[in-house]
Amino acid sequence: MKKRGAGLVSSVVLFAVLDELLGLLIPDKVLSVACAVVATGMLIGLVLVVYGTFKRNRWGVNVEQVSCPRCHAPVPRVRKPKSRREMFWGGWTCDKCGCQMDKWGNPIPT
Repeated sequence: MKKRGAGLVSSVVLFAVLDELLGLLIPDKVLSVACAVVATGMLIGLVLVVYGTFKRNRWGVNVEQVSCPRCHAPVPRVRKPKSRREMFWGGWTCDKCGCQMDKWGNPIPT
């Protein structure tokens, strides 16, 4: 228990020292601008994900089970991407019939 408490105290001290050093090295205006840029980027990303989920486009998130549109075989929950498009945007290639589909279960013309 003493080891865990010592680790916690040392990490708090380390973060306090880093905060002071950053405060000396980087002006407040630069930090404010950087925080505003990061927050704006995160807000845009959140809006894209929410909009994509409602519109069912490539930016959205699908948590429902999908089956192949051609042979109606269920796709596995754990995805092993077979192409770069599947890796970045989701989707599957059916193991039974070879049909490529997006994350929503719609067939993709090849």
